[in-house]
Amino acid sequence: VPDVGRPTVSNFFLYLLNNRVKHAIQLKITLNNPASAFSYKDAGGDESCRERVLTIDEVEQAFSVFRKYPESFTRDNYLACCLLVVLGVRKSELIQAPWHEFDLENAVWHLPKERTKKNFRAIKIPLPPLAIEWLKELRVRSHGSSYVFPARRKSSKPYMGSDTINSAINSLFGIDRSKKVQPPNRMGDLEHFRVHDLRRTFRSIGSELKFQDDHLERCLNHKISKLDEIYNKHDFFEQRKEIHQAVSVTLEPLLQ
Repeated sequence: VPDVGRPTVSNFFLYLLNNRVKHAIQLKITLNNPASAFSYKDAGGDESCRERVLTIDEVEQAFSVFRKYPESFTRDNYLACCLLVVLGVRKSELIQAPWHEFDLENAVWHLPKERTKKNFRAIKIPLPPLAIEWLKELRVRSHGSSYVFPARRKSSKPYMGSDTINSAINSLFGIDRSKKVQPPNRMGDLEHFRVHDLRRTFRSIGSELKFQDDHLERCLNHKISKLDEIYNKHDFFEQRKEIHQAVSVTLEPLLQ
């Protein structure tokens, strides 16, 4: 398993490798799984859970820096971060999203099961007016592409690269692994954060606004409990709509 200095990636690589070989065994292409001898300790090891959450003041500081340096943090990157902190979705779910999933007229994003983590559950995501405004701008910026965030450079994939936004954030923090001379830190004393921390920030803001935990977990499309998944088929759309609207209203003055 490759040592790339990223335990989550290494562990996921081992997971995919095991699944591929198991499938090959089912198809009688091979008789054994050489990857079965390896555990996560041989790949990325234990993954420490991140706990980074941005405060409201930190959101204001970070996004003001984003806007100040558009040459290194593009408008597409900015709008992606705005949508992530207001909708609380996963980065891959957003940057790989095709336009046909969005019903802007009815303010709903139909995220299919196949594009959720581990094919968990399809979800209808209510879009607050501020998100609709951003998406309409992105529609123009996508120049007829089938994707909300089309690849801006020659790539094997038609949508934005998975590391694009994190790399842009790192650069503003004075971190660029591709360069020997590091760029200046534009973020000042702000503690470093990653794109996924915006999802956690959405959840934290929702809690501060006194919304119910189970409704917030539904916004994140998390599994609440096995019994809940079996017996509770209600998707709490109206409650989630209220949450996304409240979070967007709270953050709007900081993101415009």
